[in-house]
Amino acid sequence: MLLEISNLNVILSGLHILQDLSLYVNQGELVVVVGANGSGKSTLLRTIMGMNKPQAGAINFKGTQIGGAASYTIVSRGLCLVAEGRQLFRSLTARENLCLGAYHYRKDKKRVEANLEKVYALFPVLKENSSRIASTFSGGEQQMIALGQGLMSEPELMMIDELSLGLAPKIIETLFKIIKELNQNNMSILLIEQNTRQSLQIADRAYVLETGRIILTGTGKELLDNPTVKEAYLGL
Repeated sequence: MLLEISNLNVILSGLHILQDLSLYVNQGELVVVVGANGSGKSTLLRTIMGMNKPQAGAINFKGTQIGGAASYTIVSRGLCLVAEGRQLFRSLTARENLCLGAYHYRKDKKRVEANLEKVYALFPVLKENSSRIASTFSGGEQQMIALGQGLMSEPELMMIDELSLGLAPKIIETLFKIIKELNQNNMSILLIEQNTRQSLQIADRAYVLETGRIILTGTGKELLDNPTVKEAYLGL
């Protein structure tokens, strides 16, 4: 397994947010976690990235325990988080934001430029507007910058928190296609998403998170056909 989480417990401000949570991501998989607001989805990703300290349980990445490790150490090992809400440096240019993703190898200029070209090939609009200030881009374009910044860190596993949040349907469709393309090119992905239908359609496997506990798991198709998921998340 690339990522294995076992019996994870997280308490924040006296609230037991994650309760005995276990999940895994294999190399090359696209795994989705769906759930309502407040179910603990973002807390899960922040804990994996070392931003929250777990009270109990284990987080293993490539066979090494990373629970509670510093975020910069986790990134250097090949794991990245594209945070919810397109958290860019809004006063910097698109190129400058992208280059921040290459911080741990920033002195290797050829490597930085090579990865920039890969990102630009995926998102041509960013190459055409590389010197524009990030705050002047549309929400969808800012999400492209955020994804590109994550890719610049050369991750083996990319975690994405709420890819579609606040975006127009056409942009959402484009971004989901890009995520699927990245996965088909052997990028392992853990996607947290409220857009249940579209995310389950592209998932290899998926989990349903409810009030800090995993209540269902299966392939994307299995969960799309599950009566509980249909009623609670698809409105059917």
